[in-house]
Amino acid sequence: MVMKKIILTDYIDFDFALIGICSQDDDFKMAFCLNKSLELDFERVKDIELISGKQKNQINFSCFYYLEPDSELEYYLITNRGSNGVLIPEHKQIDYLLRIVGENELYDNERILDKILEMPQVLTAILMDAKSIKSIENILV
Repeated sequence: MVMKKIILTDYIDFDFALIGICSQDDDFKMAFCLNKSLELDFERVKDIELISGKQKNQINFSCFYYLEPDSELEYYLITNRGSNGVLIPEHKQIDYLLRIVGENELYDNERILDKILEMPQVLTAILMDAKSIKSIENILV
């Protein structure tokens, strides 16, 4: 009898929306502008720390968080560029990542994207397919 070995890989729950934002503004100003435009209340939380390269360099990416009290949707605003690298290398042109976690019936991706695109601080913004990003685990906070 031949035994088969089954290897379980990490399961990633893709129950979130991801919007990439290009802007030249700094992280605090982007959080402030998104607060006004989307009626959120981002607060700065602990940075995302990524260890990179053979020399084990630590790269920090600022992160802002808001929990919507009624729907319990979680919003994360994460910088894509750190001190010495990029959080999502497949999308180096993106400056910020807006991750919305929760039941997708509770939010409208297109409406949120339209509001972001109306902001004068935003050069462009796109809906991103998280399943196609190889380094997606970097933003799962």
